[in-house]
Parts: sequence; structure tokens; C-alpha cells
Amino acid sequence: MKRIAVSLITLFLSGVLLLLCSSAAMALPSADDGLSQPQDKLTQHPTSDPQEFLHWFKQCEHLQGQNALAACEHAIRINPHVAATWINHGQKLFDFGQYQQALSSFENALLLKPDYSLGLANRCGLLSVLGRYTEALDACDMALLGDQQWGFSGQVLAWNNRGDTLIKMERYEEALASFQKSLAIDPSDAAAQQYRHVVLEKLHHRESAQPKFPDFIPSHQKARIALVTR
Repeated sequence: MKRIAVSLITLFLSGVLLLLCSSAAMALPSADDGLSQPQDKLTQHPTSDPQEFLHWFKQCEHLQGQNALAACEHAIRINPHVAATWINHGQKLFDFGQYQQALSSFENALLLKPDYSLGLANRCGLLSVLGRYTEALDACDMALLGDQQWGFSGQVLAWNNRGDTLIKMERYEEALASFQKSLAIDPSDAAAQQYRHVVLEKLHHRESAQPKFPDFIPSHQKARIALVTR
């Protein structure tokens, strides 16, 4: 928990500077599950046009490619204070392989909503792609402990991202436990099923490679699991 608290402080301090720069340069986006109440957000900013914002937000959400990216940026220019827009913007950037920019967008969302489960789980997945595994695990654990706002996703996203990170760290027993958590929530989740198969294969190969001694009993590390949540 101390490690998670330090991560939150670091994220907040870096986020303050990031959001100030982003608002001025309009380079990056943000996301917020508070989209269910966009009118409330917009009324706090009298210079914004609620109808125009909703138009561009929906375009950002449903379009693909450069058109989607441009729509997200239009929505952010109108109102940069809705976290869901930053999340959608980050997802579009991720699709283009612009990982650092996508990470900045997710962090802008988290500056607005530090306990935003969807934003934290996305940050976890992206940090894992960037090879920042310890930070990724912290983000996934914080997602699961967060506000449980997932958009169209659910806790499965965080458990899968967590498990994927643990695979990369070769912590296979813990990874398997994460995917079992996913499948307990949604037994039909294809990603969790495939990941679980991969982990079982790796555990089988590792066990078969161990020296065989009389009465040899392989150790099974107990997984560390946080009860938490794209």
C-alpha cells in the first residue's frame, strides 16, 4: 500500500504540470466516466457549448483513425475537464502506436479523477507495453481499488492487464491467479481464456525442466491479489 501511495503522489505531481501544458498546447486528451452527466460538467465552464461538445465527443467515441483523433481533440478544446474524452483520445493514440502521447492522455484523465478505475487500468496496460512493469502493477491494483467506473469495460480489463504484466515478469502463478479472477467474473472472456492457456503452458514447461529428485515437491508461490478494476 505504501508503494501505491507513492505512485499516487508521483502521478499527481507530474499530472499537474502535464495538464497545464496540455491545456495550453492542446496536444493530448482525457477521459471521464462522468460522461453520464456531461451537462453538469459543461455548466461549470460557461464558454463551452454543451451540444457542440456532445457532438464531437460522440464522433470521438465512434469514429476510427484520424477522423476519430481529430474529433477527440475538438471535444477537448471545447471542454478539457471531462476525463472520458481524454481516455477515448488516449485509446485512439494507442491504436496509432503513439504510446507516450496515449499515456499522457490517460494521465490527464487521472489528474481529473485520480481514482478513475478505467483510466488506471488503461494506464496499467500501456505501462506494461512500455516495459514499466512495477508501475503497471501498481496502476492495476489502484484500478481495482478505484471508483469502479469502467465505461463499456469491467474489472476483467484490470485483471487481464495485471496478468499480462505478471507474465512478462515471469511471475506465472500470480498471473494465473489474475486470469482466474477474470474468468470468475466472465467465464466467456476470450482474452482471459487465451492468457490462462499461455500461463499453464509456461508453468508446465518450467515444471518439466526442474530436476527430478525423490520426494521432490515443486513450490507454489501464493499469489498476491488485490480486490480491484479498462
